[in-house]
Amino acid sequence: MLTPSNFRRRLDSLSAGHRLARLGVKREKQALAEARERAEHTLIAQRLVQEVAERIQSEAHQKIASVVTHCLKSVFGPEGYEFRINFVKARGKTEAHLQFVRGGVVIEDPLNEAGGGVIDIAAFALRIACLSLGVPRRRKLLVLDEPFRFVHGEANRERAASLLETLAADLGVQIILATGLEWLKIGKIVEIGGQNDDD
Repeated sequence: MLTPSNFRRRLDSLSAGHRLARLGVKREKQALAEARERAEHTLIAQRLVQEVAERIQSEAHQKIASVVTHCLKSVFGPEGYEFRINFVKARGKTEAHLQFVRGGVVIEDPLNEAGGGVIDIAAFALRIACLSLGVPRRRKLLVLDEPFRFVHGEANRERAASLLETLAADLGVQIILATGLEWLKIGKIVEIGGQNDDD
Protein backbone atom coordinates (compact mmCIF):
# COMPACT_ATOMS: atom_id res chain seq x y z
CA MET A 1 0.00 0.00 0.00
CA LEU A 2 1.32 3.44 -0.93
CA THR A 3 1.56 5.56 2.17
CA PRO A 4 2.62 9.20 2.27
CA SER A 5 6.03 8.25 3.72
CA ASN A 6 6.61 5.57 1.04
CA PHE A 7 5.52 8.04 -1.60
CA ARG A 8 7.94 10.63 -0.20
CA ARG A 9 10.86 8.14 -0.21
CA ARG A 10 10.01 7.10 -3.76
CA LEU A 11 9.81 10.74 -4.84
CA ASP A 12 13.15 11.57 -3.13
CA SER A 13 14.77 8.56 -4.82
CA LEU A 14 13.46 9.55 -8.26
CA SER A 15 14.49 13.17 -7.65
CA ALA A 16 18.04 12.10 -6.69
CA GLY A 17 18.22 9.88 -9.81
CA HIS A 18 17.05 12.77 -11.94
CA ARG A 19 19.73 15.09 -10.47
CA LEU A 20 22.41 12.43 -11.12
CA ALA A 21 21.16 11.94 -14.67
CA ARG A 22 21.25 15.71 -15.27
CA LEU A 23 24.83 15.87 -13.91
CA GLY A 24 25.75 12.94 -16.19
CA VAL A 25 24.21 14.67 -19.22
CA LYS A 26 26.08 17.89 -18.34
CA ARG A 27 29.40 15.99 -18.06
CA GLU A 28 28.75 14.16 -21.33
CA LYS A 29 27.92 17.42 -23.11
CA GLN A 30 31.15 18.95 -21.79
CA ALA A 31 33.14 15.87 -22.83
CA LEU A 32 31.52 15.99 -26.28
CA ALA A 33 32.41 19.70 -26.67
CA GLU A 34 36.03 18.96 -25.64
CA ALA A 35 36.19 16.00 -28.05
CA ARG A 36 34.87 18.16 -30.89
CA GLU A 37 37.45 20.84 -30.08
CA ARG A 38 40.25 18.24 -30.03
CA ALA A 39 39.02 16.80 -33.34
CA GLU A 40 39.00 20.28 -34.87
CA HIS A 41 42.55 20.97 -33.60
CA THR A 42 43.67 17.56 -34.92
CA LEU A 43 42.26 18.34 -38.38
CA ILE A 44 44.01 21.74 -38.39
CA ALA A 45 47.29 20.08 -37.33
CA GLN A 46 46.85 17.39 -39.99
CA ARG A 47 46.29 20.02 -42.70
CA LEU A 48 49.40 21.91 -41.55
CA VAL A 49 51.50 18.72 -41.59
CA GLN A 50 50.21 17.89 -45.09
CA GLU A 51 51.02 21.40 -46.34
CA VAL A 52 54.53 21.24 -44.89
CA ALA A 53 55.06 17.72 -46.27
CA GLU A 54 53.88 18.82 -49.74
CA ARG A 55 56.17 21.86 -49.64
CA ILE A 56 59.16 19.73 -48.58
CA GLN A 57 58.23 17.16 -51.22
CA SER A 58 58.08 19.85 -53.89
CA GLU A 59 61.43 21.38 -52.87
CA ALA A 60 63.10 17.96 -52.70
CA HIS A 61 61.64 17.07 -56.11
CA GLN A 62 62.99 20.26 -57.67
CA LYS A 63 66.48 19.74 -56.24
CA ILE A 64 66.71 16.03 -57.04
CA ALA A 65 65.13 16.37 -60.49
CA SER A 66 67.44 19.25 -61.41
CA VAL A 67 70.57 17.30 -60.35
CA VAL A 68 69.52 14.18 -62.27
CA THR A 69 68.39 16.14 -65.34
CA HIS A 70 71.66 18.12 -65.32
CA CYS A 71 73.68 14.88 -65.26
CA LEU A 72 71.60 13.28 -68.03
CA LYS A 73 71.92 16.33 -70.27
CA SER A 74 75.66 16.60 -69.50
CA VAL A 75 76.21 13.11 -70.88
CA PHE A 76 73.52 12.77 -73.56
CA GLY A 77 73.37 16.39 -74.73
CA PRO A 78 70.84 19.21 -74.33
CA GLU A 79 68.23 17.22 -76.27
CA GLY A 80 68.73 14.38 -73.79
CA TYR A 81 66.48 13.21 -71.05
CA GLU A 82 64.66 15.14 -68.36
CA PHE A 83 64.03 13.48 -65.01
CA ARG A 84 60.84 13.90 -62.99
CA ILE A 85 59.33 12.45 -59.86
CA ASN A 86 55.58 12.03 -60.14
CA PHE A 87 53.92 11.89 -56.70
CA VAL A 88 50.71 9.86 -56.62
CA LYS A 89 48.42 9.47 -53.61
CA ALA A 90 47.28 5.87 -53.37
CA ARG A 91 45.95 3.77 -50.49
CA GLY A 92 46.37 6.67 -48.06
CA LYS A 93 50.06 7.08 -48.89
CA THR A 94 52.08 9.12 -51.33
CA GLU A 95 54.06 7.05 -53.83
CA ALA A 96 56.91 8.42 -55.95
CA HIS A 97 57.08 7.30 -59.57
CA LEU A 98 60.37 8.10 -61.31
CA GLN A 99 59.98 9.24 -64.91
CA PHE A 100 62.22 10.01 -67.84
CA VAL A 101 60.96 12.52 -70.39
CA ARG A 102 62.42 13.14 -73.84
CA GLY A 103 61.01 15.64 -76.29
CA GLY A 104 57.97 16.11 -74.05
CA VAL A 105 57.16 12.37 -74.16
CA VAL A 106 57.16 10.36 -70.93
CA ILE A 107 59.22 7.19 -71.30
CA GLU A 108 56.95 4.49 -69.85
CA ASP A 109 59.56 1.72 -69.70
CA PRO A 110 62.94 3.47 -69.21
CA LEU A 111 65.03 0.32 -69.06
CA ASN A 112 63.87 -0.86 -72.48
CA GLU A 113 63.05 2.47 -74.13
CA ALA A 114 65.91 4.63 -72.86
CA GLY A 115 68.63 2.04 -72.34
CA GLY A 116 70.95 1.00 -69.54
CA GLY A 117 73.32 3.93 -70.02
CA VAL A 118 70.56 6.41 -69.15
CA ILE A 119 69.67 4.35 -66.09
CA ASP A 120 73.36 4.24 -65.07
CA ILE A 121 73.71 8.03 -65.23
CA ALA A 122 70.38 8.61 -63.44
CA ALA A 123 71.29 6.13 -60.66
CA PHE A 124 74.65 7.87 -60.20
CA ALA A 125 72.96 11.29 -60.13
CA LEU A 126 70.40 10.09 -57.56
CA ARG A 127 73.25 8.93 -55.32
CA ILE A 128 74.95 12.33 -55.70
CA ALA A 129 71.67 14.14 -54.93
CA CYS A 130 71.02 12.00 -51.83
CA LEU A 131 74.56 12.55 -50.60
CA SER A 132 74.32 16.32 -51.16
CA LEU A 133 70.84 16.76 -49.66
CA GLY A 134 71.14 14.29 -46.80
CA VAL A 135 70.42 15.48 -43.28
CA PRO A 136 72.37 15.15 -41.11
CA ARG A 137 75.32 15.74 -43.37
CA ARG A 138 77.27 12.59 -44.08
CA ARG A 139 80.81 12.06 -45.21
CA LYS A 140 80.94 12.83 -48.92
CA LEU A 141 82.09 9.45 -50.12
CA LEU A 142 80.66 7.30 -52.90
CA VAL A 143 81.83 3.75 -53.47
CA LEU A 144 80.67 2.48 -56.86
CA ASP A 145 81.09 -0.75 -58.80
CA GLU A 146 81.04 -0.32 -62.59
CA PRO A 147 78.69 2.70 -62.39
CA PHE A 148 78.62 3.41 -66.15
CA ARG A 149 78.99 -0.05 -67.68
CA PHE A 150 76.06 0.45 -70.07
CA VAL A 151 77.09 3.91 -71.33
CA HIS A 152 77.96 3.44 -75.01
CA GLY A 153 79.50 5.74 -77.60
CA GLU A 154 82.88 7.42 -77.28
CA ALA A 155 81.44 10.93 -76.89
CA ASN A 156 78.98 9.81 -74.19
CA ARG A 157 81.76 7.99 -72.34
CA GLU A 158 84.04 11.03 -72.44
CA ARG A 159 81.24 13.23 -71.08
CA ALA A 160 80.40 10.65 -68.36
CA ALA A 161 84.05 10.55 -67.23
CA SER A 162 84.20 14.35 -67.28
CA LEU A 163 80.95 14.54 -65.27
CA LEU A 164 82.41 12.21 -62.67
CA GLU A 165 85.54 14.36 -62.26
CA THR A 166 83.63 17.67 -62.32
CA LEU A 167 81.07 16.63 -59.69
CA ALA A 168 83.77 15.16 -57.45
CA ALA A 169 85.67 18.46 -57.57
CA ASP A 170 82.67 20.84 -57.41
CA LEU A 171 80.86 19.02 -54.59
CA GLY A 172 83.95 17.85 -52.71
CA VAL A 173 82.89 14.21 -53.07
CA GLN A 174 85.44 11.43 -52.89
CA ILE A 175 84.50 8.73 -55.40
CA ILE A 176 85.99 5.27 -55.24
CA LEU A 177 85.01 3.03 -58.09
CA ALA A 178 85.83 -0.44 -59.23
CA THR A 179 86.01 -0.79 -62.99
CA GLY A 180 87.60 -2.80 -65.72
CA LEU A 181 86.68 -0.14 -68.29
CA GLU A 182 89.80 1.67 -69.50
CA TRP A 183 87.92 4.87 -70.33
CA LEU A 184 86.70 5.11 -66.73
CA LYS A 185 90.15 4.82 -65.17
CA ILE A 186 90.52 8.46 -64.22
CA GLY A 187 91.91 10.38 -61.25
CA LYS A 188 94.20 8.52 -58.87
CA ILE A 189 94.33 4.93 -60.09
CA VAL A 190 95.06 2.03 -57.77
CA GLU A 191 95.34 -1.36 -59.50
CA ILE A 192 94.54 -4.34 -57.31
CA GLY A 193 95.09 -7.91 -58.42
CA GLY A 194 95.62 -8.89 -62.00
CA GLN A 195 99.25 -9.84 -61.41
CA ASN A 196 100.44 -13.38 -61.48
CA ASP A 197 102.45 -14.46 -58.38
CA ASP A 198 104.63 -16.73 -60.54
CA ASP A 199 106.11 -13.75 -62.48
